[in-house]
Amino acid sequence: MTCADYRLATSARLDGEPAAPDAPPCAAHAQACADCAQWLAGARRLRELTRAAAGPSAQRSQRLIAAVLDAAVRDAAALDEVVFDEVGAGGRAEGDGTSVAHEGS
Repeated sequence: MTCADYRLATSARLDGEPAAPDAPPCAAHAQACADCAQWLAGARRLRELTRAAAGPSAQRSQRLIAAVLDAAVRDAAALDEVVFDEVGAGGRAEGDGTSVAHEGS
């Protein structure tokens, strides 16, 4: 097992993901590799600090959600305008009135 393989698998496990059925055991690598043992200690500490940290306030979360929704509304309005310009008031794309068949239809 390479250090990259170990760290990828171990990071997933630290995030709560189940080990893949064919995943090689990782414990032996950490016991034999000082760099990965140190990496594991740092990753565990980071996880602890992240879990203990206070999250954003309710007010900040509400402002963020409002900003995202406002942006989505603006983007949707702009998209509607582009589609309307392309399709036109008649409700169908300009051209000879034929449609292109999709493969498999």
